[in-house]
Amino acid sequence: MRMSTIFNVTAVLTLILILVSCKKESSEQLSFQNAIKASFSFLKSAQASNEANQLRSADYSALFEIAKVVRDKDLLTINVTYPDGCGDSKFEVIWNGLAMLPYPEIIFLYIRRTTLYIRRTTDCKVEGNSTSRVLSINLTECLGDAALAQRVKIILCNTSKKANTENSDIPVSSN
Repeated sequence: MRMSTIFNVTAVLTLILILVSCKKESSEQLSFQNAIKASFSFLKSAQASNEANQLRSADYSALFEIAKVVRDKDLLTINVTYPDGCGDSKFEVIWNGLAMLPYPEIIFLYIRRTTLYIRRTTDCKVEGNSTSRVLSINLTECLGDAALAQRVKIILCNTSKKANTENSDIPVSSN
């Protein structure tokens, strides 16, 4: 009987150790995911998307460049660079909630940089000093549809710049 008691105690301690280590791993991963999400906010709003499209300029969004984009299944990784020393930068990824047909669907994601700054954003141009940030977007989570996230084509729009419509088929209003 003594041997079975030792076995039971060992089994219970092993089970507790496994559960504790799993919880630690989950909390570490959750902390990492929160850090990624803290680098940007994802807005699903037709109004915000229309505003981002219409107001694209250095006045609407602090200046930045999209340096690199990598897509791996439903993970979209966007590397952005921007002038350093301009305050704390926050990024918004804005989607209107719609996917355009034909198949595969197309969505527009507008990227906007906002800053908490002392100087005006347009005045904040520190020559030679730039910093970068990685925006990692889980498309399944953000779009709410795993199948759509796998097949959708994405057009990224930098809202700190006006769209170049010089040679496009889209008529430009003269407002």
